[in-house]
Amino acid sequence: MRALKRLQLLILCTLFFTAGCGDKMELDQLAIVVAIGVDNVPDTEELEVSFQIINPHGASARVSTEGGGGEDASVYTFTTRGKTLAEALDKAKNIAPRRLFFSHIYYLVMGESFARETGIKRLFDFVERDEQMRMQFLSFIAKDTTAKEILTTFTPLDENPAKSVRDRVMVASGSLGIKENITLADSVRAYMSDDHHPIVLGLKDISSAESSQTSVLQRINEHSFALDGLAIFKEDRLVDWYNMEESQGWVFLNGLVGDRTIFDTSCEGGFAGVRIHELNQNIDASVEDGRPVFAIRLNGTGYLLETSCDLDMTDQEDLEKLREAVNGELEKEIRSTIDKTMTLGFDATGLSDIFHRNNPEQWAEWKDDWFAHFENARFDYRIDIDINLTGMRFNKVDEE
Repeated sequence: MRALKRLQLLILCTLFFTAGCGDKMELDQLAIVVAIGVDNVPDTEELEVSFQIINPHGASARVSTEGGGGEDASVYTFTTRGKTLAEALDKAKNIAPRRLFFSHIYYLVMGESFARETGIKRLFDFVERDEQMRMQFLSFIAKDTTAKEILTTFTPLDENPAKSVRDRVMVASGSLGIKENITLADSVRAYMSDDHHPIVLGLKDISSAESSQTSVLQRINEHSFALDGLAIFKEDRLVDWYNMEESQGWVFLNGLVGDRTIFDTSCEGGFAGVRIHELNQNIDASVEDGRPVFAIRLNGTGYLLETSCDLDMTDQEDLEKLREAVNGELEKEIRSTIDKTMTLGFDATGLSDIFHRNNPEQWAEWKDDWFAHFENARFDYRIDIDINLTGMRFNKVDEE
């Protein structure tokens, strides 16, 4: 018995002193990837994959005329090709002096041609199999351009272009109204759901031809990206776009609204800008007379940012006119989303999920031809935004 115990103790001691990480990688052996771009290669079956990696020695965002970053650039971008993403990644080993590390990706961008012709299912398969991919990074469609163009454009104000793109979503949340980022994981869930189609943010390059040079530091408006609507997918292929107004309506319908700024509210004599906050959304789905009925409820508060209207903000009746104008603008946005969806031939609004949850038995009967019922749906709107603040003054600046 004692001999057995001694043997067990010897084995434990041996395991203790020999334990370790056999395949560990030191930090200076890793190339940290912060963004990935995927494009089709015209007239071939290959894909072009762009990798943007951190330059640990980069001290500034100065770039070379090639657009891939000078010796002091904070990031480098390089591309490889392959018939699969895995092959393109394997070829990257011949270019990058370090092992690519994917756990800190800010975003993934797909060229519009890739999204239309190849489809994002290819990406889903690769990303879900890779143990380093966290799936919570942002995803974009490069509208009217390629993913490579997006990744090789350097922007001012931020040394890291990938971080700049990610932060753009947060900064632009006021105009689009979105409070939660649309990630690749959201697209995967939508693709796997019954009659629910992926929606992806559109990213448009508004740079000039010299955006790869140091003049980027002098003309910010010519060297930048802009969020430009939402890409609409049917299953895994891009088929159309919601414009900005329709995208804002989609955000309301899917409960993703944070604060919203409305700049073009029409009123007597001009326009008003109103910031909406504390917004609550509720949508009920029911069946009446054999067709779906959606009761869309929005309520919240807002405050006046600017006005050129001929309204007396100390007068309750005039303030009520402004409130009605704001409510009408929000209803117009939601209606535009539904109207556009009716032209698609399938339901991309996300309302099918709400109907499914509220009416599971009816959904089981209708899901195979849901759009035929959706076309016949009735929509009831009840939007109530209370304008409770007018800022540091009541009326226009030119009024006594």
